[in-house]
Amino acid sequence: MKSPSLWKSAVFRRVGFALTFYSFCSWMLVAALPLLVAQRFGAGTELVDSLALRLAPRILFAPVAAGLIRRFGPRFPVCAGLIVTALCLIALAVVEHAGALQIVVLAIGLADTIVVPGLLALRAATTPVGRNMEANTTFQTIDRLAKILGPPAAGLMLTITSPALAFPALAGGHLVAAIALCRGIVASWQMSLEPELAARSGLLREATATMRENPMLWALVLPALGYMISLGALQPFLFWLNHDQFGLGPAMWTVLLAAQGTGAVIGALVSNRLAKTLVDAQSLLTAYLVASLLEGVTTLALVVAPNHALATAMLIIGGIPEMVAFAAYFTLIQQRLSLARQAVFYALSLPLMDLFMVVGVLAGTLYSDGWMTLRQFWFIAGASAILPVLPFLAWRPLSRGT
Repeated sequence: MKSPSLWKSAVFRRVGFALTFYSFCSWMLVAALPLLVAQRFGAGTELVDSLALRLAPRILFAPVAAGLIRRFGPRFPVCAGLIVTALCLIALAVVEHAGALQIVVLAIGLADTIVVPGLLALRAATTPVGRNMEANTTFQTIDRLAKILGPPAAGLMLTITSPALAFPALAGGHLVAAIALCRGIVASWQMSLEPELAARSGLLREATATMRENPMLWALVLPALGYMISLGALQPFLFWLNHDQFGLGPAMWTVLLAAQGTGAVIGALVSNRLAKTLVDAQSLLTAYLVASLLEGVTTLALVVAPNHALATAMLIIGGIPEMVAFAAYFTLIQQRLSLARQAVFYALSLPLMDLFMVVGVLAGTLYSDGWMTLRQFWFIAGASAILPVLPFLAWRPLSRGT
């Protein structure tokens, strides 16, 4: 019997609608912020700093965000974060001093600290039982479509208009997402979460128990940390690859960003096919590890890309297994952990992921300050996504009944 469409669920539709606007505007900002910084202050250390400063608050203030989400549920904190982001985007349109811009970027990072884990919580809470892989693939497809369309749209917008028009437009998209969520999400999240949380005495204690009871999580987290180093380094690397090695205009780097998203959309078709066969935890873990390895190897190959066209093709190919890895990752977490434990896991793992992503971003100074060539920098950063995967390909924690 064919399952009804996920989009027939009103709650799923509302979260999907909000996620669409948020993802599209967020990926536009990923592309637009470096362009704005490069235009006003240069493409060296200032570029690296702006990328890192957006992530820093997510590392430092994640426990505060987790407390808000646990106390009030994810909906209202996410709405507040989206509204704050919208106000900051309006401010970006008018700031002229580097210090003021970095303060605004920090404020956006603070809002992200709540919005990112809150949306993950809403995704889990609105996914129909037994359809995790399908729902996660759908949500990731939305994000990757936004990655395809958002960066080129940002580049085009900043080419034909001024920041005074472009950034308020992004603010409007965040407000639409906030309105979609504020108009109503069922309260089942709070009802299912609070009784279990009442029995817990601390975030760290919960996290320790979660990892001890589910050693499989190490096989998810450790490779993901290496991937985050590579992902953090990828943004400045692609900007420099496009400009310094290929000699193209700054706006062309948005094509490279979109290419990886294109591959991920193709990967969504693969992931949907696999959703029918990847139903047990062991097969999901194997798919996650193999896909992570394939994505890492393909992305590392950018180190030898001779031109923009081939680099674009490599990013498309690498985006295909990336989608499978993402869908398997979130499906495993949802299968193995209760909603309460998921809140704890995201509260502590997301800032850790952001910390490693910042490490990748800041590693860009090895090139911008002249310590390494661009190829040397990317070989080290790209290899960080491959090496942590290898030990777990021979380790099967789930096969021992854990």
